[in-house]
Amino acid sequence: MSTPAFDPGTGLLTAPRDTIGTLATLVTGAGEGDAAAVDEALAAAGAGSLADPHPKLAEALLPMGTPLIGIRLGKTGYVMPGWVGQGRFTLHVYRHGDDDQLVTMPAEHIVHFLLWLLDIGPRPRGPRPAETRVEGAALDRAVALRLGDRPSEGLLPEPLDDAVAHGFRDWWLANARWTPAPDAPGEIMLEAIDTDAGLWSVERPEEGPAIVRPVTPLATMLALGDLLPDNNLIDRGAPRLALESTPVLGGPARWVADVLSG
Repeated sequence: MSTPAFDPGTGLLTAPRDTIGTLATLVTGAGEGDAAAVDEALAAAGAGSLADPHPKLAEALLPMGTPLIGIRLGKTGYVMPGWVGQGRFTLHVYRHGDDDQLVTMPAEHIVHFLLWLLDIGPRPRGPRPAETRVEGAALDRAVALRLGDRPSEGLLPEPLDDAVAHGFRDWWLANARWTPAPDAPGEIMLEAIDTDAGLWSVERPEEGPAIVRPVTPLATMLALGDLLPDNNLIDRGAPRLALESTPVLGGPARWVADVLSG
């Protein structure tokens, strides 16, 4: 396991997944953890301590301690927790290998960051059906198999089946929750499948099949902007997002793990 590292210019913390997870648990107030071990890791990285963090680390911890918006970002089969508060966005980024990263930036940079992280760019504009209805379990299985680099032919209606089976790039979701103002929504959920044939949005009604629609990169960019709700949608009298709605720990998407372990 490598030594934790900290960039004093950007506030980027690189550390083992368990260390960042325990840090999140302690700072969000979600539970107890080994604070001494976290302090040891922070000290080794030159990031201070929980009680006296480096100023740039303190910027990252601020939205974690008093979040107004909770973010859950799913990518490549993993779900990562994020927090928005006091004009900043902090995300626990899951990476391949031993170490994850705690990334922080001004909240208004969220869309630009996600466009880069999710690799949203030009896609083919060939003809595709306006919508495809498919059982959610079949869609989940096909996506999970492709995330595990396994064949998925025949699970979905065409042309979606061919796009996923032979041109799959990634699956992702982005979920934001906030304390809503009266009569306002308190959540937005975006889910997409990225293929060589283009991007596909996924809508999951409470009842009935999932609805998969072609979507352009521009429409995707605009939708990602809605992860930061307008001020009139948020209850500004709430001191912070309720703890039960605050994301803390990420991990493998359960449905992906279930398919690949079956």
